[in-house]
Order: sequence, then C-alpha cells, then structure tokens
Amino acid sequence: MIYQRLKMTREDVKITFVRFILPWSKRQSKIKLREKYPVGLEVYPFEELNTKRIEVINCLGINMDEPLPLWRRLKGRFWESLEFWVLPPPVQEFIVESSVVLSPLFGMLKVDTPIPYAEHSWEDSCQGSKLKDWWKESLKQISKELFKDQVVVPLVGRQEEGLLDLGTAHKIVRFFFYKKGQRVINPQPHRAYLLRYIAEKRLSLEELSKINFYDYRVKDIEEKGRLIRVIVEGQGAYI
Repeated sequence: MIYQRLKMTREDVKITFVRFILPWSKRQSKIKLREKYPVGLEVYPFEELNTKRIEVINCLGINMDEPLPLWRRLKGRFWESLEFWVLPPPVQEFIVESSVVLSPLFGMLKVDTPIPYAEHSWEDSCQGSKLKDWWKESLKQISKELFKDQVVVPLVGRQEEGLLDLGTAHKIVRFFFYKKGQRVINPQPHRAYLLRYIAEKRLSLEELSKINFYDYRVKDIEEKGRLIRVIVEGQGAYI
C-alpha cells in the first residue's frame, strides 16, 4: 500500500468527519408502513428553506400525505447499497447526525426527514426555472455557514456539489474509486459502502488509510491545501 501521510496539526487530529453530503434519487419506494410519520414542513431541518419549499410543493402539486423517512423512501444504487435499515442503531445515529441530503424538492434534508412520494429530479422545472437553478443561491448561502470549519466529504456528483459553497470548509475529502486500474464511472455503491465503513469504525481524518471494504483498499492519499484526494482501488470481485 502506498500513501502519503497527512500533515496533521493538533487541531486536525481532534476532528472527525462531521458532514457527509449525500445524493438525491428520483427512484423512490411506494411502500406503505404501519408507522405514521409527522406531516408538514414544521418537522423539516433548515427551516429557512421553508418558503421556497412551499413554492415548489404548490408548483409541482406534491401530495405531502403518507410520508416516509428519506432513507426508506429513496431508492437508486446509493440508497439500496447503503441498506440503512439493517445498520446497528449507533451507526444509523452517526449517519443521521453527520450527513445532509441534497433535494431538488426541499433543498437540503437529513437522512431521517419524512418525505412524500415524488419522483422529481434537478432537471424538473418550477416557475420557468430548473430546480437545480431554483435552489442554487439558497443552497450556497446555507452551505457556506453549515460547512464552516468542518471536514466535508461530498458523496455526490459534480452537478449537486456545484450547488454548494464549500469555501469555508476546514478540509474537503474527495474519494476516487478504481477497479482493476480503471476509474469507476458510477461509484454510487462504492460511496455507500464507504460511508457505512467510516460510520461503523468512526474513522478520523488521520485514519483514512484504514479504509477497507470488500476487496477495496486505499492506494494513495494526496493532500494539497484544504483538499485531500483519496484513491481507493480494488479488483471488483464484489462491486
């Protein structure tokens, strides 16, 4: 294994991962559960986004009845690979507390926020604007304060990350996955397993080299200023 040791300050060593940025999925489950979850934006985090949320709800005619926790509602390769429902409660709690999810309907949410069934994407439009443009200014404002002095791990694509302002973050950690020497084009399952591993092991910034899931291992770590680039490589025997 080859990697560059991070240049740690005393402050860095004390910092653990605080903010993971998780992706939205247009694919969603219609499952109905016996449990009843609160209906209404009053239970949503980041209440400063509620005015724009209401406009989107009205614009797209979203039915807010019968919501499910976001982790139960969203499907797609990331959420299905994460398998949040089978994780031990302490691991679930860690992910809920340390993660935010970007949403074309509600701006920014938590993993356990109750959401309705609404299969929309960033490319859908409201009042003549695509939702990615609709939310961009608001998300940049909220993320600038939210991520200030935090270690941020974006587990989203370039389009979603481009909606945020990471300029105040303490460190930004980006993971790149390779299979048999070739860059993985759709790393959503890899990102999910990575999040699970970090949450289960409670890895700190100093312990990136310990990442080890399936046959994937850390091959290289490069640090340049606030940016940390982590290369994770495997043979792809499982994913």
